[in-house]
Amino acid sequence: MSEIVNKKYIKRHKKGFIYFHWINAICFGVLFLTGLPLWVHALKPVYEALGPAHLQIIHRIFAVIFIANPIIALLFTAREGVGTLIREIFRFDGDDVKFLVKFPGELLGKEPEGMPKQGFYNGGERMNIALQMLIWLCLVASGLVMWLGGGLIDNSIRAWMIPLHSIAAGIGFAAAIGHIYLAIGVNPDSFQGMKDGTVKASYAEHHHTKWCDALVRSGKVSQAELDEAVRH
Repeated sequence: MSEIVNKKYIKRHKKGFIYFHWINAICFGVLFLTGLPLWVHALKPVYEALGPAHLQIIHRIFAVIFIANPIIALLFTAREGVGTLIREIFRFDGDDVKFLVKFPGELLGKEPEGMPKQGFYNGGERMNIALQMLIWLCLVASGLVMWLGGGLIDNSIRAWMIPLHSIAAGIGFAAAIGHIYLAIGVNPDSFQGMKDGTVKASYAEHHHTKWCDALVRSGKVSQAELDEAVRH
């Protein structure tokens, strides 16, 4: 069965992976907002209105979902989706390095010349994936130590978890803003992949050429189908 949809789009992400992405995004957003009143004086009225106990309960509920979500996603999408995501970050090659060198031009809305061919994820996406995984590990490890480490872990170690947790959250927020800007502002076609799992063939051929070539080689898409879809 062809991966081409409506003669114009290519299937990229399965529904399970889309659910994982949005659950992760929502959880991080709620966790960031429920933790922010502790550090931002302007949000003190929110802290006082909701009460620290209620904010803590909300924070912990979404923290459990935030921890469980990628684990469950990996169990159900190990072959594709999260499994692909993990495998891709270990395939960083020379073309990805060249991509990152030229990428600043794309950030400014320009079309850099000589962009190397990219796979299912491009060099920038792979760097973002690796960063998000590191942030997740830091948030989860530091959060669990602060939450459950009382009496089990020395207080001097637990004290260090507070700045680690906060720094990881800050970096995660900055990365999220950059991710949203790139997905909506620079490459809006890529955002569709997180809505229905498809991307325009013209976008895929231009930004993920190696992946398109692999689809043709595997017989999932014929070259004629791909060429026609790109023209639409």
